[in-house]
Amino acid sequence: MSGPDNPGGRRTRTDLLALGALAAGLLAWYVGLFVVRGFAFPVGPDGPVYLWWTRLAGHDGLSAVSRPGVPAAALVLQGALHLPLSAVLAALECVLGVAVGLASAALVHHRDPGWKALAVLADEDPREHRAAWLLAGALAGTFAVHLASGYLANLTFAALFLTAATALAMATPRATMAAGLLLGAAGLAHPLFLLLGVPILAVAGALAWRTDGAEVRRVASASAEGGLVFAAGALALLVGPGPLSVITSRDGMLRTAGLTDVLRSSYVHRLVHRWTRYVEWASIPLAVYGLAETRGFVRRFLVAWGTVSLGGIVIGLATGLFPADRFITFGFVVPILAAYGLVRLWRALATRRFVATAATGGLVLAMTAGAFIAWARQEPFLSTVEVDAVTAAGRYATAAPPGTPLLFAVNDRDATATFLATQAGNVIRATLPPDRIRDAHVVVPPPAADRTATTERIALARITWNDARKASRASSSPPLSFLLTPFDRVDRPPPSMTRVADGVFVEAGEGGTELPLASPRPVDPLEPSSPGGILLATFAVLSLLFVAGYGWAAAFAGDEVARLALAPLCGMAALVLSGIALERLGAPLTGSVGPATVSAVAGGGGYLVLFLLERRGGPKPSNEVHDEPR
Repeated sequence: MSGPDNPGGRRTRTDLLALGALAAGLLAWYVGLFVVRGFAFPVGPDGPVYLWWTRLAGHDGLSAVSRPGVPAAALVLQGALHLPLSAVLAALECVLGVAVGLASAALVHHRDPGWKALAVLADEDPREHRAAWLLAGALAGTFAVHLASGYLANLTFAALFLTAATALAMATPRATMAAGLLLGAAGLAHPLFLLLGVPILAVAGALAWRTDGAEVRRVASASAEGGLVFAAGALALLVGPGPLSVITSRDGMLRTAGLTDVLRSSYVHRLVHRWTRYVEWASIPLAVYGLAETRGFVRRFLVAWGTVSLGGIVIGLATGLFPADRFITFGFVVPILAAYGLVRLWRALATRRFVATAATGGLVLAMTAGAFIAWARQEPFLSTVEVDAVTAAGRYATAAPPGTPLLFAVNDRDATATFLATQAGNVIRATLPPDRIRDAHVVVPPPAADRTATTERIALARITWNDARKASRASSSPPLSFLLTPFDRVDRPPPSMTRVADGVFVEAGEGGTELPLASPRPVDPLEPSSPGGILLATFAVLSLLFVAGYGWAAAFAGDEVARLALAPLCGMAALVLSGIALERLGAPLTGSVGPATVSAVAGGGGYLVLFLLERRGGPKPSNEVHDEPR
């Protein structure tokens, strides 16, 4: 019971209210964009990519995508909640952005024994501790807009990686095992980012080599377990149709064409052009200032994250092998440390309350302004006009024999047309019936004689034409050629093409042979959502992830704040791992039965584990550390 001499209960209630306020604020931040702007699809350039990845995975199996984590979870959520896929993916952008903030708050909320002893000796104000983790959650959660804008695999990895780090900070056997599972799920969401996460943990372990051998063993154990989970999933996914290898971005086209100089210049331009939107530039001084406030594993983990990220930025700029800004958008270490810096600054100015309020408030505003501008500028990279045009074309694609090449003309007055070509390819694949996604090919004609031909445009035309010719030669059926006016902004349809819908023209074969009879209605069309639908989907997805993950979180987290903060991400990890495992064993992730089964196994498993652990009578997980004598 809490009282004047035992304020723990009252403090916990205040912390829980603060956590709820943080979650509500971040939810309003993210879902407000869809409601205010009236969006019906997920935002960001990779939104259409995840739409067609998920639809293809539902038809061909998870082996058909190289990053199976998000498609697995999205298919389960779509079937279990009976929601359109467009609403589910938009909801995941919002929910995972919020979850990054909650995981960051949980990481800072945790206290290791070394910190607790110092805090007691220093008579630390618990309100400062609360302010630190709330600020960490708010700053990291708002900074997540740079990944929430369509980059769902990156965002999922970042959220699960932060959750795994929080589990490692708890320094218990249960939490260490949970960290390994979380790392494995994160790797299956984005395998390439696992190559970044493991070095961060390795550096953190190396920093503890001389002072804390137990921590080194925990980090090594969790990393090994995560690697084994990832390897098992990756091996299982080798069975079945392989991933569809197509160019989904301008970067991919430049890399395929061998235009490394143009690609490197693009990476540098992207970094320079967007620097005003990246919160790090405003918060790096605060992050350095706040480092002195950290202790134990959290300090070593954040130092390792910052070191590896800085090294990645330097190597990326020097070599052009990868975009340096990827390390910046993944750099949640900076807003987390900046939260510590704000608390330290407040303490230093505490005697002048007005100055302290103005200084810290102004800095928070400055650090969130870039994230707000970046998020406010986001929009879907597909429209209802484009979707309607492809849906009309899909009726003819469905009627054509299986394997018939579907050639879509794309042209623009832009000097390169690369962005439109890759965007059109993603929208077309996202909207076509899933069984025809592999047959779609974008064709960009050479530049007109009266226009200057850039190296990039020539390479794009060559690559797309070669791809179309290769597909035509491999098929026993003549290709179907389409001209959709949303994607061809230059050419007029030739007389051999037949207008079949507004802005949709079709031609069968090279000689204009007879068209196949269109299907009477679209087959498995891509359904747009609505602002209200995305709002409801966000709450539905968050609720399902929370229920599915609370049992797992309670099994290793020692206090209610951490359990509530980490539950949605534990649910996400459970859906990813259970979804992949059961799908590989033959359970379909389409329809309702398979997703409902996966949801029950993912969520019920956590509560079963918690029940068995409590029945064993062992000590419950706890993050509380008894005060040491003064």
